[in-house]
Amino acid sequence: MLDKKTRVLSLLDAAIQEMQLLIDMSERITAPSDFGASLDGLVVFRACGRSLQYVTESFVKIRNLCSAALFAPYPQIPWKYVFGMRNFLSHDYGEVDEEGIFTTVKESIPELLATSRRLRDDIESDCFPDLFPVG
Repeated sequence: MLDKKTRVLSLLDAAIQEMQLLIDMSERITAPSDFGASLDGLVVFRACGRSLQYVTESFVKIRNLCSAALFAPYPQIPWKYVFGMRNFLSHDYGEVDEEGIFTTVKESIPELLATSRRLRDDIESDCFPDLFPVG
């Protein structure tokens, strides 16, 4: 079984990779209406929804492993919203709309990605000795 730090880094790496994928696959989407303009747009919409579910689930798992204290040094991210989005995407998927996906992917994911990379670097640099005791 993986130790907590290794498990958290693994989940964070997966979320980082998925967020980059979200940015890449939505590159041609310039407005919410692009999702419904073609079959390709619909496929991207559904893929973005699923990727967002995957990302938010990863952060919920990290929180459950470490507590919300891990996220406190990064107040620029509305973490309660990130955790809540996981439930919304999982249980109210029929309510997910093009505007919400577009805004999240285009406006929120780039900052979440940058913050996640900083968080990863901080974990690697042992900035959280209470959460990840050294040695």
